Amino acid sequence: MTSQTYEQIIVEGIRGLPPDMLAEIADFVYFVRKRATQPQAFEEELMSVLLNAELRQMSRVEEAHLDEEFQDYERLYPRD
Repeated sequence: MTSQTYEQIIVEGIRGLPPDMLAEIADFVYFVRKRATQPQAFEEELMSVLLNAELRQMSRVEEAHLDEEFQDYERLYPRD
C-alpha cells in the first residue's frame, strides 16, 4: 500500500470518533512521529521511563521488606 492509501484509511477510520478517542490517537501519532524523527531522544525518554518504573517497583519491594523486618518491633523493643 502507498502512503496515500494508509493516510486515507486512517482519516476515514477516525472520522466521527469521540474527542477522548481522538486525543488518544493524537497521542499515539505523536509517539510514532517522535520515534521516527528523533530516535535518540525517543530512546533516552524510553530508558528514563523504564528506569523510573523499575525504581518505583524496587521501592515497593524495599518497603515490603522493611515492613517485614520491623513487624512487631514495638512489642519486641518496648519503650520504657
